[in-house]
This record gives sequence, C-alpha cells and structure tokens, in this order.
Amino acid sequence: MSEHTFWALLRASLDLNMDRVENKVMKGMPDVHFIKDGVSGWLELKFLKGWPRKRMPVGLKLNQVMWLDEYAKNGGRCWILIRIGRDFIGLAHGEHARRLYEKPSKDEFTGLLSYLKRGNMNKEDWQELAQVITFS
Repeated sequence: MSEHTFWALLRASLDLNMDRVENKVMKGMPDVHFIKDGVSGWLELKFLKGWPRKRMPVGLKLNQVMWLDEYAKNGGRCWILIRIGRDFIGLAHGEHARRLYEKPSKDEFTGLLSYLKRGNMNKEDWQELAQVITFS
C-alpha cells in the first residue's frame, strides 16, 4: 500500500464527498477537501509502511504543520489521517500537527488520536470515522 492506494481506499469506503487537491502555489495545504451535510474541512493523508521502533515519524513537513495549525486556530476543521501498514488507521486533529511533527513516542502518538482502529475496517468503522471527522 502507498498514500495513493490509501486515497483510493478512502474514496471507496468513507462516506464523505471528497476531492483530492494538488496545490503547487500554497505549500502545506492538505491533500483532500471533504464536505458532508454542510460540514467541510481538510484531511492530510500520511502512510507509513510499518510501525517504527521507538518514535513516530508521521512524515509531516513544517509547511504542513504551519498550515494545519493556522487553519485549526481559526476554527477550521482539519485532520491528519494516518495509515500504518494494512492494519491501523489513526485520526489526529490538525491542532496536534506540531506535536506529530516532533516525532512523539508511540504512547503519546496514540494519545493524540481522536480515532484509531487496529485491524481491518468494516462498514461501521468507516461510518464512525466519518462521524468523528464531521463531528456529527
């Protein structure tokens, strides 16, 4: 799996209207814009092939951290959606971007997540994830 196939999985499974955005002008802007029932926001997608030994290098760049931090401070909905291998999905609010950038320990990493699922996602898991993303 890669970030590209992670995106394909999300498109097929997550009940949100989503558009992949490639912005060459504004560095740091997240990968995906979502909207559902008038609630909209942004998702930054990250994919790790496997669990690291000690610290969690999620892969955020500083310009992404700055964008997410500013957007969250202004009341916007923004998330970092992280897939690790084929058996873990975690969702962190954009306000935690800086801490994720600093490579937290595994315990701190999981403490920053608003949603996490180990193992395969079923239809109910995808629905729950969509609810967390849209706060509904």
